Amino acid sequence: MRGAFLDSVEVDRSGPVADLIEAETDRPQSVLLRWPDDAWTVRDFATASRRCAAELRRRGVESGDRVALISGNSAWRLAWQYGIWWVGAVEVSINAELKGPLMQSVLADCEPALLVVEEELLHCVGDEPPAPVRIIDHGYPEEIDASTHAELDAATAAMRPSDLGTILYTSGTTGPSKGVMLPRAYFANLGAVIAGVLDLQPSDTGYFVLPFFHVDFHVVFPAVVQSGSSVAFDRRFSARRFWPQIEQFGCTWCFVIGSVLSVVMTLGAEAAAGTPVRRFLGAPIPPEAYTFFEQNLGIRIQSMFGQTEADGPTFDTVDHRRQGSAGWPCAGFDVEVHDESGRQVAPGAIGQIVYRPQRANMMTLGYWRRPDATAEAWQNLWFHSGDLGRMDGDGFLYFVGRLTDSLRRRGENVSAYELEFVIRRAPGVDECAAVGVHDEMGGEDDIKVFVVPDDEHTFDPDAFFGYCEDNLPRYAVPTYVELTTSDTFVRSVGTGVIQKRRLSRETAGPGIYVHPQSKVATDAGKVAR
Repeated sequence: MRGAFLDSVEVDRSGPVADLIEAETDRPQSVLLRWPDDAWTVRDFATASRRCAAELRRRGVESGDRVALISGNSAWRLAWQYGIWWVGAVEVSINAELKGPLMQSVLADCEPALLVVEEELLHCVGDEPPAPVRIIDHGYPEEIDASTHAELDAATAAMRPSDLGTILYTSGTTGPSKGVMLPRAYFANLGAVIAGVLDLQPSDTGYFVLPFFHVDFHVVFPAVVQSGSSVAFDRRFSARRFWPQIEQFGCTWCFVIGSVLSVVMTLGAEAAAGTPVRRFLGAPIPPEAYTFFEQNLGIRIQSMFGQTEADGPTFDTVDHRRQGSAGWPCAGFDVEVHDESGRQVAPGAIGQIVYRPQRANMMTLGYWRRPDATAEAWQNLWFHSGDLGRMDGDGFLYFVGRLTDSLRRRGENVSAYELEFVIRRAPGVDECAAVGVHDEMGGEDDIKVFVVPDDEHTFDPDAFFGYCEDNLPRYAVPTYVELTTSDTFVRSVGTGVIQKRRLSRETAGPGIYVHPQSKVATDAGKVAR
C-alpha cells in the first residue's frame, strides 16, 4: 500500500541535536525531563549534553568513533547519548542486561574508542575492557565556557543528516546479533511522526516505562523535544508505581508493550481511578487490553508496527484506527505483504511484511560490517522485515508472527542462535534447541529449551537454571527445559539445521522442568517434574 504522511508531520530534519538547539532557543525554561527525584528544563538538558560532548572531545573521541553506552535509565545517561551525537561520534547503546559472551561479542564487533558505563554495570564489560572506561557515576563533566559552547554548536551544524549516528544491536537468527546502522536524522524524522501520531501538545507529559537503550526512546524523546512537551521516567518499570507516578507527573500518554499492559491490568481498574492519562501507544496489544483500558478507563490505545530498522512504518492514528491491527501506513512508508516469490498477496492473506521509505533518513543504513545481511534484507527494492503479517482491504496491517528464528520476550528480541551458543557451554549439555511458547502475559514468548544431556541420570535442572542466570540476560533465561535425545531433532538435508517447527510446545509432562523462580512456577506453587 502506498504510504502517506500526516498533515502535521515535517520530516527532512537535520537530527535530534539540531532539534534540541532549536528548542533551547525557543523555550529554554520549559520542563523537558521529569523523574522521581528531580526535573530538567530544556536548557538544563542541553547544557549537560554539551558538557558531555566537551569531555568526549578532551578524551580524543573524534567524528565516526564508536562510543559504547551501558547504563540504566537516567537523565545523565541521556545527556551522554546526546553528547556523543554532538561531537559526530557514533552512539552504541548496549542492552544493560547483556553479560558474558553476549556482551563481549557486541563490544568486539563495534570496537569502541570509549566505554561510558554506569558503575553498577561495570562488571558486565569484563575484567579487561576493550577501550578506556568513563564511569558515569564518578563525577559530572566539567562546565564549559561560551567559546566551547559556540564551537560545539558550529561543529554539529556542519554534520550531514545522513551520517552514521547510532548502532543498535538486534537479535541475529543464523549468527550473532547484527548492528543496525541508523543515520543522524533518523530519530528526528521518526520523532516527528510520533509527535503527529499522538498529536502531542506543549501541555502533554508522556510516561516512558522501557529501557532507554531501546530504539523506542531514541525516537520518543525527539518527539517530545519537537512538540514542546515533557516526558517522565523511572529507573525501571514497576507495576506498583505505574499509576501513582502517572498521577504524580500528570502524564497524559504512555508508551507501552504488551507485557506491561498485562501486568497493569492485574492491579484492577480501581488503581487507576482519576488517572490523567488518555492514550497509550505501543505493541503488541493483548486483545483484552482494549476492553480494560478503552471501555473501562476511557484510555485510547494506538498500536503500531516497528523494528529497530524502522520504528515504524505503520501506526494507529487518533481518528483512524482499528482494534487488533498494527495501524496503517501513515509514516511515509510504502508497506506490502509478499509471498515467498516476492509477489504481493491478496488482502487477508498471510505473507512477509515488507516496506520502503518515501524520504531519506527514515530507516536503517544497513547492518554494521554485514553487507551480506544488508543485501539479504533488501530485495527487489523492498526491505524484508522477517515478520509475518496480513493487510485488510482498508490498508490496516496485522502482525501474525516471526518468520525468522528469533524470539520476543518482555519487549526484547532474543537471538535463538546466541541463546543456544551459551547453553551449549553449560555443564552436562551435549546439544540444545530453543523455541518460543505462548506467554499469556502480553502475548509474547516464553522460552523453552530442548536439552540433550551428556547423562540424563546426573542432569541437575537447578544447576542448569543457575548457569543460565549467571550467563544470560534476565529476559533470555529459559522458563522451561525438556530433556530429550538427539533423535528428537529432525535436521534439514544439506544444512543440518534443526526443524524447530517439529518440536513440541508442551510445557508440562515427563522430563519437562520449570524454572523455580518463574511466574509459571510461582503460580503453580511447585516445579513440574
